Amino acid sequence: MARIRIWVKPGSATNALAWDMWRSCWVVSCRAPPTGGEANRAVAEMMADWLAVPRSSIAWVRAGSSRSKVLSAEGLTDAEADRRLRSGSRIT
Repeated sequence: MARIRIWVKPGSATNALAWDMWRSCWVVSCRAPPTGGEANRAVAEMMADWLAVPRSSIAWVRAGSSRSKVLSAEGLTDAEADRRLRSGSRIT
């Protein structure tokens, strides 16, 4: 099971994924607002799509209201998850 560290930017103009070298984690920008768990749901759906796994394979390890989050992807190794994310992201 892959564990993926992310930094979420809710309420962004676009949905996007980028690597942040300073934080050493993935930055997920999402249009959903940071209220009522909407951004967390949107991020989980986007990550499932970017990782090419069913939404049911994605689970939050650490979420809540903090922008720093960790999710898991069942059926993927850390290396495979990283490869899939890098192939479809904008590395910064």
